[in-house]
Amino acid sequence: MTGLHATLARARAVLHAATTEDLQKTIWGSPAGKKRLAKRLAAMLPAHTTYVEPFAGSAAVLFEKAPAPVEVINDADPDIAQAYKLLKKLTPADLGRLKKLPWVGDEKTFKGLLDATPRTDVERLHRFLYLTHFSYGKMRGRSFSPSVVGVEAKTIKRIEQFAPRLKKVKVYGGDYEKVVRQYDSKDTVFFLDPPYPGYNVDVGESEFDEARFFKLLQELKGKFLITYGIRGEFPGLVKGSDFWVKRIRTPRSIGSMRGVGGPSLLTQLLVANYEPTSKAIDDWLCAPDEAEFDKPTTLLKGADPTDERYVLGIVLEPEVVDAQGDIYSADEIREAAHRFMEEFGGLGLMHRLRVNDEVKVLESFLAPTDFAMGETKVRKGTWLLAVRVLGDELWEKVKSSELTGFSIGGSARRVPEPTQAAGLSGGLG
Repeated sequence: MTGLHATLARARAVLHAATTEDLQKTIWGSPAGKKRLAKRLAAMLPAHTTYVEPFAGSAAVLFEKAPAPVEVINDADPDIAQAYKLLKKLTPADLGRLKKLPWVGDEKTFKGLLDATPRTDVERLHRFLYLTHFSYGKMRGRSFSPSVVGVEAKTIKRIEQFAPRLKKVKVYGGDYEKVVRQYDSKDTVFFLDPPYPGYNVDVGESEFDEARFFKLLQELKGKFLITYGIRGEFPGLVKGSDFWVKRIRTPRSIGSMRGVGGPSLLTQLLVANYEPTSKAIDDWLCAPDEAEFDKPTTLLKGADPTDERYVLGIVLEPEVVDAQGDIYSADEIREAAHRFMEEFGGLGLMHRLRVNDEVKVLESFLAPTDFAMGETKVRKGTWLLAVRVLGDELWEKVKSSELTGFSIGGSARRVPEPTQAAGLSGGLG
């Protein structure tokens, strides 16, 4: 059967080298923020009198664009919505009190704020901003990263720079659809950056109803610009619609944030119900002969009985057609494994959250021969990765099987294979 052989152009086991480009952040960072793309995205927006960001996060596009007569932001996370409301009414006296509170990374301060009950709006805002800045990966979880010890946050300066922009912005918290319908009109522009299903990142809504979202878009009177992942049902829905759709590959804004990492490039979709005139997207477009891939694999716990937190996993197997119809040669896997170590920038959780302080790579090797690990058969040429999980919270997720495997991601070129008398060759796409 003639198929498409996936020739690896780039590969990353959970995380490739992160970009080091310095960016000016807004008031706080967001794990899925659009700061790196904000200027271009703002330039793509059509003329409008009402602007709405229903999935605000760090509101990078709002802060980048020129003010409109009516501007609205919303977030399903009540803490984010409350923080914006507190910033809107922040007085000079409040800012003075905020400056006197701790802004240097310190684990004792961090843990104290985790369980603290703020008595005033200033204390409430400080708690949100401090935990956001110094929590592991800006996720406001309960983990503090040692890499930020002694680091002074620039949050006060960012508040002074950006908070005045919020004065006339209407802030809401809750489901996006209510806000969208309330402000929809022929003079409204929406920038929508919803959760990306299939990426398993704890930002925004835990589950996103793509069919409901698509139905809402079809009913809008206003114009919209969307950034979206390439997984889930939505890409297929828009492909069959009259919407303007472009596949882009962009540097990841998350990679620029302290404690956060991921692949240096992320493939996304731009979707709009108008044709953007900006030429800013030209160098974002993906090469036509390449496609992104993402392969989940299996973790093997207990592979070393003397080290409980030693976790071994298969990254890629040669000459095996997987569930997505892809197949890789031993030579291609060897090159990918070596490039991963040469360009190593750390490990990432679900391709986004860097876990360098939580996980250490112990081994990355290619199986020299066929062998068995318990009930798992390993083929010669298979790429295996072994890590030690240091973080207690992460280890609990491994033990409970919430995290079940490594994930290899990258890009591959489509190469037709000749017809073979026996066997199957996989197709990428």
